[in-house]
Amino acid sequence: MHVAEEQHELVDFESFFTHTICHECCHGIGPHTIILPDGRKSTVRLELQDLHSALEEAKADIVGLWALKFLIRKHLLPNNLEKSMYVSFLAGCFRSVRFGLEEAHGLCFHPDETFSVNFEKVDEAVESLSTAILTIQAKGDKEGASLLLQKYCIMTPPLKVALRKLESINVPVDIAPTFPAAKSLLE
Repeated sequence: MHVAEEQHELVDFESFFTHTICHECCHGIGPHTIILPDGRKSTVRLELQDLHSALEEAKADIVGLWALKFLIRKHLLPNNLEKSMYVSFLAGCFRSVRFGLEEAHGLCFHPDETFSVNFEKVDEAVESLSTAILTIQAKGDKEGASLLLQKYCIMTPPLKVALRKLESINVPVDIAPTFPAAKSLLE
């Protein structure tokens, strides 16, 4: 695993699943219809064009983490989820980037080629990135979206090494269940 040994125990299904649910809910956060500076009414999708999907997925991921932290602070989710949600998200990123980490505030790369979450910085990084993405969407700022994606969607050398290792041991990107009974019924 490419998560540092001391954080392995923080990777768990509940955190991954809870973030996935929050990710899906957070697609609904933020503007859909916007008013541009010239007074025209438009949509985020129309203004961001080809960058919309990438920014929307990034928003759902990052605002999903922010929302989980909010729910933990409000005592609506257990405190023990706080660290595990970040580390489970980090572990899940290795799957996601296979289907940018040049300035991964809140993440640390170690000489042993593992990654870990810097718990002292991650909350601020999540807050800052959430604000940046939501502001770009609210303004319909395609140039801002492009700059943000250029800054963070980078295949860094440490990430390349980690992904090559996963490929060398044939870790699947996803699962493809087979249903023999259903197949036989269709034949």
